[in-house]
Amino acid sequence: MKLCLTAFTAIILAGNVFGQYINELLIIGDGLTKTAPMPELGWNSNWGMAATSENNDYAHRLFALVKTASPDVRLTLDNIMYEDTMTGWVHLVPNSADVIIIQLGDNYQGGISSEEYQKAYRQMIEELRGGSAKTVICIGPWSNGRIEPYIAGAAQAAEAKFVSLREIAQDPANLASADGVYPKLAARPGNRGMKLIAEAVWNALSEKSSK
Repeated sequence: MKLCLTAFTAIILAGNVFGQYINELLIIGDGLTKTAPMPELGWNSNWGMAATSENNDYAHRLFALVKTASPDVRLTLDNIMYEDTMTGWVHLVPNSADVIIIQLGDNYQGGISSEEYQKAYRQMIEELRGGSAKTVICIGPWSNGRIEPYIAGAAQAAEAKFVSLREIAQDPANLASADGVYPKLAARPGNRGMKLIAEAVWNALSEKSSK
């Protein structure tokens, strides 16, 4: 009889990433992860912009997937202080997370060179790990394609996984404009886009070995 990877098997694998049960999921991100109210943009919520509810943003969708395998997992959302210069993560070191998701890049506008950004990004990964075997997954930018190769390079150098959002972002059905709720945020990921981001990260998390 042929053996196949069932959804249940995938859940078990993800619940034991590299043989460990997930106790805390730390997501470090920008506005796609969590955004305080910005009334001038028609945004009056406090979750991933521009999902129509907290449960629809990628961070909480991912959290729900992880909980299917690790029911007691804790979710922590945070950010770094200066995204354009890739500095200001001292408040995150040390941390108690065993899985760390990093979602940055869209707010990079050339504050430092791309090469310096990559070097700082790699340093951040290593300091967040603190010499331990924490699983780190780096998510590429939603729209700032010029910095993506450098984030991918930092992830590879630090033996972290990298998830590109390029293909998801290119499909109009994945944009907030498809939801018709936030016209001033039309180019950001909508509910469908958020769902696909969560699933892409979940798939990376479910794999047994780093890329």
